[in-house]
Amino acid sequence: MSAQPYVPGSRSSPERIRESVKDDRSPRALRAVLPVEDHAAFDEEYRAALDEARDTYDLAAVQRFQDRWWGIVMLKADPVEYRRVLDRAEELQGRADRGEAVGGVPWDEGYAARLRSRQG
Repeated sequence: MSAQPYVPGSRSSPERIRESVKDDRSPRALRAVLPVEDHAAFDEEYRAALDEARDTYDLAAVQRFQDRWWGIVMLKADPVEYRRVLDRAEELQGRADRGEAVGGVPWDEGYAARLRSRQG
């Protein structure tokens, strides 16, 4: 399957996009499924990671780059859902900025509860 960004109404689906980069996180595969508007940022960060790797003889920067952009690909695979998440985040941030309750559980409490649930 050739990697293609998701376009509503096209044959490519968010699931197919995610599947296409499940085992191939190469920069080529990641860039192929990104929306065109993300290509410039992707290219700039890729070049910076390569420059750092060249200067330090350490590929860690390239690995961080791939991990970061793989996450972005997974989020943006479904642009409708991604837009919904962004809208919700903006709504919650606005409420927090106005001092309104936003609900949820504080991070440390949620983390502690998750640890307890794993212990049995």
